[in-house]
Amino acid sequence: MVDIDWKEDRIVLTPTNLYMEYILLSYNNFLKENLKDVKITYGELTYIYNIKYFPGISQRELAEVLFVSEANVTKMVKKLVGKGLVVKQKDDCNKSRNILFLTDKGEEVFVKINVLTCGWERKITRNLSNEKLFEFKKFLYELTKESVDL
Repeated sequence: MVDIDWKEDRIVLTPTNLYMEYILLSYNNFLKENLKDVKITYGELTYIYNIKYFPGISQRELAEVLFVSEANVTKMVKKLVGKGLVVKQKDDCNKSRNILFLTDKGEEVFVKINVLTCGWERKITRNLSNEKLFEFKKFLYELTKESVDL
């Protein structure tokens, strides 16, 4: 997809999602190469990040955040619990509700992934100043918010 000889009109006319997808494919490949000892998938990574950022999130809330079914969350949480990365607890206020937390091992994996991710990010954004990178992230955050409302 990426070619140094693309003309500006081709760059402009290519949909944003294709650029994002290509970046994510590159990132996924980077993680596969650098996380062989951890044995997690890119899909599991998304769950780990969200459980870290929203400790005590319910499975239903996680499904809403990730735009997936509750059955999908149940299946993924079962895998993460089996790997010792996530613990599932009954909510004291609502016994039919499961809430999720990272285990100590899950926290360690999160830190390892985050360190690798920051290094990867710095490599692909090496031509951006810290200020431009921050502005870019704020812009992506705004796009993310807009996309949720569609």
